[in-house]
Amino acid sequence: MRRWWVFGLWSKLLWGQSSAFQAPAPYFEGVISYKVKISGPQAEILRENAPNTEMHIYIQGNRFLVNETGGGFPVSRLYEPDSDWVYVLDPRNKRAFRYEKYRKKAQNYPAQYIGDSLQVAGVWCYGFKVKKPYEEIIYYASPKYRVNTALFAGKKRAQAFFLNEGLYGAIPLKIIRKREGLTIETTAVQVRAMRLDSASMRLPKDYQIWGYDYRR
Repeated sequence: MRRWWVFGLWSKLLWGQSSAFQAPAPYFEGVISYKVKISGPQAEILRENAPNTEMHIYIQGNRFLVNETGGGFPVSRLYEPDSDWVYVLDPRNKRAFRYEKYRKKAQNYPAQYIGDSLQVAGVWCYGFKVKKPYEEIIYYASPKYRVNTALFAGKKRAQAFFLNEGLYGAIPLKIIRKREGLTIETTAVQVRAMRLDSASMRLPKDYQIWGYDYRR
């Protein structure tokens, strides 16, 4: 009898979480700033290359800009839905490199609600787990901050990396990636809802477009 009670309670939690994430809510526009921390036996190897320790995501509709800073090699990536490309920006030389990983589209592993919650940047978030063959990811997201997934339909490259099936468009405020010997924690420290300048979210017209090969 007790097992049925536990199952009934868990079903109610799942239903409540699903309803909360699917309820109508304004879509987010603004910037989210994260801190990145690495740990584990493999972390020392990565630290030799001075990895970035901060990430800032600017979101406007299905257009978003990711700036990774705080390390030896800062990088800016613009996800450009009109051309369906991701560009690595080089503002100093007014050029952009097409980002191409030369591999098949990654399989989408559904996120499963784990019944956990915690507060991130002052926001209560639900916990979700994604289990992959060589990696486990835990997302903490709130239905308060999300994007319109319909705007990303049909995009093969300019697809939001922070979206996952089962999150209903919610933007994770904390991501914990666990691989053998390595844990990467990306945690939001500030969420600013604000109107962004559309021009700053587009590839400048005076930029030269270069090819970019990540296999080298």
